Amino acid sequence: MKCLAVNTANSILSVALVDGEKLVYAYETAETRDQGNLLLSHVQFGLKEEGWSFDDLNLLAVVTGPGSFTGIRIGLAAMRGIALASAKPIVGISSFELFAEARGGFKNIICLESWREELYIQLDGAEPVNVPPEDFAKTLPAGNYFISGDAAEKLAPFIPKAAVSDKKTTSADAARLGIAKFKTQGAQKPLPFYLRDADVTISTKV
Repeated sequence: MKCLAVNTANSILSVALVDGEKLVYAYETAETRDQGNLLLSHVQFGLKEEGWSFDDLNLLAVVTGPGSFTGIRIGLAAMRGIALASAKPIVGISSFELFAEARGGFKNIICLESWREELYIQLDGAEPVNVPPEDFAKTLPAGNYFISGDAAEKLAPFIPKAAVSDKKTTSADAARLGIAKFKTQGAQKPLPFYLRDADVTISTKV
């Protein structure tokens, strides 16, 4: 199954083409300020490099957040547009799914960047929260914890005995997760996963 996956929700812009379990093209950059202009050009470049067209794709996958508000909107708009124009199925992968890791004997805490004092945090598949890392740590009972996610290092000092993952995820991981999800759940209409309200003030001026 050939899958195009993109992630613009987290700390990097990432594009990947996967054929089954095989990664055939990957691009990533820490540039997050110009994703709207960069994303589609890198998608088109990757397809051209591999001699693929949109018709060759079997599936599209996009990371839905939480993470960067602007990045989430860019990725979803682009991929839902491609899915509509090419009549290809699409699935969404949350940032929590993307960064989840299993380690025997440990409870997994996924900690994601929000670019604010609060972080997006989920403990072992429970309802995620948007809280300062020190406040979250105070709620934890004694136990063995394993922290993953792109903001893991920000939570780690408050849980000194926790193990910390050094794994970096890319759109290739999103593609493989997307293929697995599509096989069990079918296509879907991915929706943004924000977890908190947008930083928008509505003008009261007439």
